[in-house]
Amino acid sequence: MWINYQQAITETVEDLTAQEKQVRGRPTESRVRMLRLLKSGQVPSLAQCAPLLGYSLTQLTRWWERYHRHGLAAVLAERDYPGMPSHLTPGALAGLEAAMRAGRIATLKDAQRYLREEEGITYRSLNGVWYQLHQHHIKLKTGRRQHRKADKEDQAAFTAGFRDDAPGAAGRAGVGLR
Repeated sequence: MWINYQQAITETVEDLTAQEKQVRGRPTESRVRMLRLLKSGQVPSLAQCAPLLGYSLTQLTRWWERYHRHGLAAVLAERDYPGMPSHLTPGALAGLEAAMRAGRIATLKDAQRYLREEEGITYRSLNGVWYQLHQHHIKLKTGRRQHRKADKEDQAAFTAGFRDDAPGAAGRAGVGLR
């Protein structure tokens, strides 16, 4: 059975192009691109469109059936995969961030202990704690390691020569930055 996709697709090429830009980077982008390629006549069939999009003919047939039966809105619908709800409440997250700013938490183990003792939230593994920090774009900040024989006075004297208010700092500004 041959389908005239240019007539079957009700949206214009311009509408599909705009919609494709709107969903760029989303899973539905390829679906809209399929419709645009078929509507514009760049590809005459799903079989020729499949290799261009990197999907199987079966998958494109599913997308086409969904569009044909339910329209563009059904093709643009994304599934929601909720997974298991987070144990980390907004209040616990705020407390964790405050403790990190105060310097009481430096490792994932410290964060796990804080959540268990202060918030009553238990993560059995450090991976769970890491995942929550990763989801909320929180990075553990730790200072640079220092050698056990490092002399703090010598380091302070060395870095004092790099301050802007040090004598001769104006003459050094921009040296070697060409």
